[in-house]
Amino acid sequence: MGSNDSAIGTALDRDAVRSASRLLIGALAVVGALAVVTLLPGIDRLVPFAPVTFAAVTTAVVALAVAGILLYAAPKFALLTRLALGGRGDDAETDAPPDRIAENAGGMAYWLVVFGAVLVAYHGLVGVAVPLLSGAAWAYDAAFLFVALVPAVFLVARLTVTVDPLAELVADRVAGGESDGEAGETSGPTATDDRDDG
Repeated sequence: MGSNDSAIGTALDRDAVRSASRLLIGALAVVGALAVVTLLPGIDRLVPFAPVTFAAVTTAVVALAVAGILLYAAPKFALLTRLALGGRGDDAETDAPPDRIAENAGGMAYWLVVFGAVLVAYHGLVGVAVPLLSGAAWAYDAAFLFVALVPAVFLVARLTVTVDPLAELVADRVAGGESDGEAGETSGPTATDDRDDG
């Protein structure tokens, strides 16, 4: 039964990697297509009856597409992060530090990708939104500030709750467990006795 669990874990890992890499490569391909489109002649001309250029409109559309891809891929990156750090499913002990670290790291990966999607949308839409809003361009910044605060708050919260389990894990790796500490205490006086004799 253990071999079945490892096979399922390996298959899930491979599927998650393939799916996430497909989304990431797709987003990069869309950005590459945008770079080619911005070289077209006349792309920097104004759209008729609008204060924005064709390049700004194209960039806005591509930015929305990339932000959508990132939002769709965020759960997959969270799963990959949990698997990479040795996290387990729901049947694992939730109080074990490595499992808590893997779970929190997955949450951080999720919110980091969401935060990236918000930033991509903000920078991609600015060329269209600011000329259209003209005097009220501050509203654009304010709206994205409030939207970006949501993933930022959740990211900071995940970082905060990861401090204790990560500190426990580092202490266990560097100083060893309690049994190693007791062994070190018994070997301590022997070392001092040897120094006294010499």
